[in-house]
Amino acid sequence: MESITKTPITNHTEYSWHQHCWDYFVQARTSEHVPHAILLTGENGIGKLALANKMAKSLLCMQPNTETALFEACDTCQSCKTYDSGANPDYTSVSLLQDKQQIGVDQIRELSEFLNYSRSFNTYRVVLLNPVERMNTNAANSLLKSLEEPARNTVLILIASQLSKILPTIKSRCQILSLATPTKSQSLEWLKLNVPELINPEQKLRMASGKPLFAMDIKVEDIEDRESFMGDLLSVIEYSKSVVEVAKSWEKYDFATLLNWQISSLQEMIKLTASGKIDTLDDADKYNKILSQLAKKISTEHKWQLYQQLINQKHYIHTSVNALMFVESMILLWLQAR
Repeated sequence: MESITKTPITNHTEYSWHQHCWDYFVQARTSEHVPHAILLTGENGIGKLALANKMAKSLLCMQPNTETALFEACDTCQSCKTYDSGANPDYTSVSLLQDKQQIGVDQIRELSEFLNYSRSFNTYRVVLLNPVERMNTNAANSLLKSLEEPARNTVLILIASQLSKILPTIKSRCQILSLATPTKSQSLEWLKLNVPELINPEQKLRMASGKPLFAMDIKVEDIEDRESFMGDLLSVIEYSKSVVEVAKSWEKYDFATLLNWQISSLQEMIKLTASGKIDTLDDADKYNKILSQLAKKISTEHKWQLYQQLINQKHYIHTSVNALMFVESMILLWLQAR
């Protein structure tokens, strides 16, 4: 089973914004009505995988906590130890294979075989599938069979960032748990506790569109690159650089990163324009100066249109679209919004 992995991601970090979903999980376990399929949704960068693994380990644990931290795994039983070592026979996960853009039907067929195995411990059998929206059509249809005829004492935990891309028939057979994006204060508190050495956490959190797990990985070079890219967009709008010239400079950069920079910057522009604070940005900050100049060149109505157009561009990230053409199309959207 080379396409299925046994190795979980263990993480003992606490995420305060997970509490609502965890409370539902605890209630389901308390009432002994754990759904056979949980669809955990939410934006990237907020710890969905960590929460899914916490749930998985709890279900596999032979003696979960029943007093203080309800239903958290004990970390000491044989099932927990084998889970942490990546060798628990009652657990498996399915994800994108290296160099693949989609989860294939063969992976789901292997998963179906796993579901027919006998359990080794007297707990649950657990499957984690991430990201579920990246299954191809045949894989999705194959998964439906397992959801329609759930195996006894088996829980499938599906993770998705784009709920709209999942078949309605799959969604209807799952208990959907929506994980909220943390507030700014929650994110900054989490970064302070978990990455105390992080420099400029507010700036990095802003650059990460409020996603704390993304913010902790942002480097100084990333900040400089975003400033440079947004400056190039301003140059195109001011007609001091051509679309082709700028596109050639950025065609080798990660598409998703370029899109996220633009989307997060537009979100800031819209909020600041609506609050009347766009003129209060500190001109000594290079990024703020660029943001202010861009905001003044695009009307509020066009900002919203541009925002939606950039969101739509995400559909092409995982396709074989020509790199130069893709970057050109993004830049042209800004020029047209002027």
